[in-house]
Amino acid sequence: MLYTYFSSRLRELGYISLHIGRETPDLQKLAVKMLVKGYGIVEERREGIVVKESDGIKLLKSKGSEKSDCIYRKGGKNIIPDPPQYPKVVVDLGLFNALDEEEKKKTITQLFMTLNVVRKFWWDGNMVVVGDMKVGKAVTTSSFKSDAPTIVLDPYGDVEADEKIIRGADVFILGGIVDKGRRLKFATSELARKRGYDYPRVKIKLRGSTVGVPDEFNKIAEVVLRVKEGEGLEDAVISVMSKADKVARILHDVNLRGVEVLPEEFKWLKADDKVVNMVKSKLNKL
Repeated sequence: MLYTYFSSRLRELGYISLHIGRETPDLQKLAVKMLVKGYGIVEERREGIVVKESDGIKLLKSKGSEKSDCIYRKGGKNIIPDPPQYPKVVVDLGLFNALDEEEKKKTITQLFMTLNVVRKFWWDGNMVVVGDMKVGKAVTTSSFKSDAPTIVLDPYGDVEADEKIIRGADVFILGGIVDKGRRLKFATSELARKRGYDYPRVKIKLRGSTVGVPDEFNKIAEVVLRVKEGEGLEDAVISVMSKADKVARILHDVNLRGVEVLPEEFKWLKADDKVVNMVKSKLNKL
């Protein structure tokens, strides 16, 4: 994650405490703001209170008796001039004009949500938008080609994802469209052919089925970035599933295996009381 580069650079410069003024005490957010909004480090000591210690760096705020080694503020020095290029999340909007107006609105919303996801782990420079749309400081381009290990995330792909495949890839191409069970089926497959993406087309399954796996591309981006950071694929998928996703999967499994699997389903999918009640309500109506 980006914050580890930030903390490493601080330590290299001899700084182990940082006064952050009114900023949120979160190294990842501070690192992103440094690269996106022109904040940085000023060699000035300031007294404050330690509000958090993260990755060996003390973060100070307000007034207090402990002196920081430096301060963080607008106009300070960017100490991460060459942030890592990878992993890279690529969202291709090549089929954007095939969408209706409502679908376009949802796609744009998901695009900005994808940027927020990328910022949780890295920063805007780790996101590429193929199409005519500006999103933060993400790279915008009319076409994309990669020499790094690359996969296309496609719910109809012929390769099933696992941790090894995801962690072995540096670039993840996502179609800027929702195509699992929606109006434009196989859209990502069509997009890959249209663009000439000669990379493995990888589908994410959850215990052998795509049912319940989120189809929003911002959530798929979060799944692969979580796995790249060491999380298991199943845990990563479950962590981004909506209540509706969990209900759909539980009902699917009950239909296949019978109601006796309900306790097991509720447990492994980490179903909360609302999901449990939604499932029971739907089963009672059958």
